[in-house]
Amino acid sequence: DAPLSGRISVIVSARSISSLVFPSTRQKGSAVIEEVSVTIPFPKVVRTTKLSANIGSVLYDEAGRVAKWTIGKLNEKMRPQLTGTMVLDGTGRPEENPPLSVEWKIPLASVSGLSVSGLSMSGENYKPYKGVRNIAKSGRFQVRCG
Repeated sequence: DAPLSGRISVIVSARSISSLVFPSTRQKGSAVIEEVSVTIPFPKVVRTTKLSANIGSVLYDEAGRVAKWTIGKLNEKMRPQLTGTMVLDGTGRPEENPPLSVEWKIPLASVSGLSVSGLSMSGENYKPYKGVRNIAKSGRFQVRCG
């Protein structure tokens, strides 16, 4: 009997991010999303995989059965895609379907719209500069696949 195999295809794209608040000094144009990465856990029945990505790099950990796809910067015009094949142990389909984990950050963006309007210090001889930099981070974001 030939071993069972399967295919995987993951496409990442950025939608309009109108809910983010940017400072008024920011240049107009599309937002750049930085440090984008996707973690793909594979079910226990997956013996091995062969993965490739058109943007970024992908590393597969055979022992933990986890692939980490590091995309880097992403804008609304890019369409990074990961494709590959996998060889399965046994004779059936995987029972579990683990969710993908996605991480990213958007510099100079605020989800809440909070900003610092003033800064005062007492007991210091110098006048501090009020500099605040916002960064919106993804936290723990999961995508469930069916």
